[in-house]
Amino acid sequence: MKYITLLLLFSSALLSCRTKKDKASAEIYPTVSYLKIKLDAAGHLPANPYILRFKNEKKEIVFCGVNHLPDNNDIENPMFKDIEKAFFEFKPDVCVNEGGDVSKTIFTSKKEAIQKDGEIGLTKALADSLKIKTVNGDMTDSLEFRELLKRYTTGEFLAYIVTERFMWGQRPPITDSVAFKGNYAKFIGGYIMKTGGVKLSRTEQTLEFYKTNYQKLLNRPFKLEELEPTNPFDPKGKFQEIGRASKEIRDQSLLRTIDNLLKTHNKVFVVFGGWHLLTCQPGLKQIISKSD
Repeated sequence: MKYITLLLLFSSALLSCRTKKDKASAEIYPTVSYLKIKLDAAGHLPANPYILRFKNEKKEIVFCGVNHLPDNNDIENPMFKDIEKAFFEFKPDVCVNEGGDVSKTIFTSKKEAIQKDGEIGLTKALADSLKIKTVNGDMTDSLEFRELLKRYTTGEFLAYIVTERFMWGQRPPITDSVAFKGNYAKFIGGYIMKTGGVKLSRTEQTLEFYKTNYQKLLNRPFKLEELEPTNPFDPKGKFQEIGRASKEIRDQSLLRTIDNLLKTHNKVFVVFGGWHLLTCQPGLKQIISKSD
């Protein structure tokens, strides 16, 4: 009887811990809908970088929202100088970057950092100059894909993700269809299935499956020369809806990362795409208001 009582007490404690953990990880931060974000006709921010500060006594967030530049060789672009100025004025305890884990990347100079990785590289170089950590603000692909597949079919998911993350990197016209199909197969097998952890049947792995679902989603045949651009501000169509969902999922992950960092640091410096700053403002205000 004694052991049964102890087992029941242990099970109850374990269940309580799991409940608290699940509740924390499931917290939903308030955000602004991408359909309500105010930008100019070209989708540009009020400034580049667009910098907002959120402060509550010792706790502070400086968020540099950027329009990503098309050419990292433009090392004299004012965007880089303004990010650097904001960084050294703030003197953060930790940095948050977009685009993956660069914590172990070492650059020999600021110039090399910018040329190789744009504002991501600059953020890492600046953090290294103060000997502070850089933290990846993006969630893993596997977590993002898992959340998207809860909302959309495999065909819809592939029609969007393959277009956004593979097709846009191809240059029409395709003169070597064998090489193109080979690159597609590598993308599906390496990125979607291995990195992303998505299980696909043989049929679902084919280029034909993607093309069929692209046509279903957009009501027109697939043509590399006429790809559907991702525009989260366009309320029409399921393709754009999936794009918004992807960004919203990433926004929640970014906010959770910042929230967790503020529990152990006082000053958090964030460099991320500017659309994320605009939509995350309510969440950032909520995070800083509860920090002490």
